[in-house]
Amino acid sequence: MILNVMFMAPTAIWVYGVWASVVYPGVHLPMTAILAMLISIPVGLFYALYSAVMPRTGGDYVWVSRTLHPAIGFMNSFFLFMVLLSVAGAYIPWFTQYALAPIFMALGKPGIAQFVSTNEFTFIMAAIYYIFTAIVVSRGSKATSIVLWIFFASVFIGLLVATGVALTTTPEQFAQAFAQKTGVSYNEILERAVENGFPNRFLMSATLMGLAFTYINFLGFNSSIYVGGELKDVKKGQIYAIVGAIILFGFIDWLAYQIVYSSMGGLFLGALSYLWIIEDPIYENLNMPFGPFFHFLFQYITNVSIYVFIVAAWSMMVLGAILTYIAITVRLVFAWSFDRVFPTKFAKVDARTGSPYVALIFVTIVAIICQILWIWTPLLEYFAYIVFGWMIMQSITAISGIILPYTKKELFEAAPEISKKKIANIPVIVVLGIITILLSIWIGYASMSPAMIGKIDPAILAFTFGLFGLGLLIYFISWLYHRKVGIPLELSFKEIPPL
Repeated sequence: MILNVMFMAPTAIWVYGVWASVVYPGVHLPMTAILAMLISIPVGLFYALYSAVMPRTGGDYVWVSRTLHPAIGFMNSFFLFMVLLSVAGAYIPWFTQYALAPIFMALGKPGIAQFVSTNEFTFIMAAIYYIFTAIVVSRGSKATSIVLWIFFASVFIGLLVATGVALTTTPEQFAQAFAQKTGVSYNEILERAVENGFPNRFLMSATLMGLAFTYINFLGFNSSIYVGGELKDVKKGQIYAIVGAIILFGFIDWLAYQIVYSSMGGLFLGALSYLWIIEDPIYENLNMPFGPFFHFLFQYITNVSIYVFIVAAWSMMVLGAILTYIAITVRLVFAWSFDRVFPTKFAKVDARTGSPYVALIFVTIVAIICQILWIWTPLLEYFAYIVFGWMIMQSITAISGIILPYTKKELFEAAPEISKKKIANIPVIVVLGIITILLSIWIGYASMSPAMIGKIDPAILAFTFGLFGLGLLIYFISWLYHRKVGIPLELSFKEIPPL
């Protein structure tokens, strides 16, 4: 479960919430956390039941490649591989610019804050951390789990401290402190935002659409499927790991939103975010060098030491999420090489820890390259439609689950009883697969709505589909090579990999 929770980056919604407030003015953020949790549960159950049928390292890569087609399975997982390492590249700047820099600003060291925000420092920080994650992952699953628990404990303690601060603060007290430190009154922020088109109330329509931002934070609740072969009791373990993670994460998201709403005022937070994005002069007068991300606002209602602790604890979710991305992408490369789509040398494992060290070295190098591209080129900006692509990936997996009981009857009948249950003679996994497709269509549509992304950029859309296409191309090259040497690649996919 810890893998799933940290993959989702708990409390990242203090950033996502600002964007949701800007794109969908009038959104009620705590409600989006509850709704995101509810719609994630049936999707999570689908993945949990599917994992019980084929509990293998590589997760849905193995499933799709055995039920639909090996090329489609590789295409799907290659998209995920590229997305995870690109998001990791974006998260390191979060750590330096949304955590380290504000901390040093609060400590009265603007020079250091400026230095840690530079591209050069960000890259050095990234390289050091990727090497650290490689060392942790190389020590095996237990070591990775221990480090993730440390990160989670840090984030949760920070959230509890923030909750304590919030419970002892009323919106009136926050308004007074905010006015004293910025010179701008609380009501002036609200009034200026309303004058510029911000609704002075919460809207159900904005909440339902703003749900897409919160759901982005939930992506990855099923990441334990990629280590399915490493669970002792996958039948119960995946339900606990996935559904349990969804409920725990949903509570954390709701709490993180609710405490800032109760202490600072939900409409005020929306108005402040709105003025920031439209670059209203009143926001410029606040002398806030950073965006109005919610964890920054605690500086107005607590002392420097506690504020620094809250921001530092918040930043641990960034580091924890990146560690999960590296651990999962390594397992994808291992699964690919086991099936001979990638050279088999990538499947070599350490005799003591069982860690696929060649795959780990490869992933670390690719992650560092992605970081360079993220910092010094605009290439990774083309990952702007990853939620849309993720929903395509999720839908393909759902289709494979829907046809599983009918195209792989022997495999399905040999599955644990929990995966074979039926409703009106229809397998539950089929029903959940259909629900997953419908939800994926909705979230995919919301992620591409004009309010979310403006006018659709054909180049970015082509890039998104191009990632899937590149996966197909790599598979085709591998298929041609193996055909030339007389070892048909498709033979690898006749059976399920051993546990």
